[in-house]
Amino acid sequence: MITGFNTDIEHEGTVYHVQTEDKGLETPFILSLVYVGGAILASKRSPYTDLVASGFDQAILSERLQRQHKLICAAVSAGRIDDLKRMSQGDAGAQAAPAKKVAPRGKGPQRPPADGPAERRKMPPWPNAPAPPAPPAAAPPAAAAAPPAAPPLDARAQNNGGDATPTFDAIPVESEDELHLTLMEEKDFRAGDIVTLRLMVTRGAFGDRVTVPDASVTVKVLGTEFRPLILSSRTDADGVAMIHVWLPRFTKGRAAILLRAISDGCAAELRRVIHHS
Repeated sequence: MITGFNTDIEHEGTVYHVQTEDKGLETPFILSLVYVGGAILASKRSPYTDLVASGFDQAILSERLQRQHKLICAAVSAGRIDDLKRMSQGDAGAQAAPAKKVAPRGKGPQRPPADGPAERRKMPPWPNAPAPPAPPAAAPPAAAAAPPAAPPLDARAQNNGGDATPTFDAIPVESEDELHLTLMEEKDFRAGDIVTLRLMVTRGAFGDRVTVPDASVTVKVLGTEFRPLILSSRTDADGVAMIHVWLPRFTKGRAAILLRAISDGCAAELRRVIHHS
């Protein structure tokens, strides 16, 4: 039985909890939730009706569950926090708008008939549309309406199975060929520490990234008070590279870790500060 995954990720002093679980064959979709202080910040749901229709395979479902959880964790570790907060604020504004009450058909006061031709319902103009001219005595057939603007976030949430929580679909689209490097465990780096760096290399747009095996990963430890230290490795079949580093001791000056991944001519970099003892 697949129970799901739970991971705590610390980014810039805030702990984010990522939970991914299978909702079961009666409601076949994988749901990932990002919590901050007990509140849901964002969600991602992926249906697997295709898997049910073709013959349920628990191994394939487990692979999908693990892959989605890793992608969400990588997004949080990569610093996409502002995008998540903006989506949360937009959803809160949409929910604050009061719903308009509509009287049931056939009940309530009836509108008196208007003089002359049948009265048309007055609709507000679309944004940035010019004001309509005054209709002549015999109004010609109405022109085709302008295409509607993109639906608000709450409408997109309703189309997403009724879940009003903002989804990752609102994050700006990235290049399909863009390379991404993620430090899987964020921590404070201090002089003299022995650390293990677990780096994940992915490629693609946000929400549809795939791991990159056999990518070249380089770690450079640079400082003003010691000679540079350079280590290298390659990612495994899951797109993860593990490098052990003994950070030099220093009591003054500046130092940093420069992380770089290269694959198929594309590169991605990260930089982390080393604090002196």
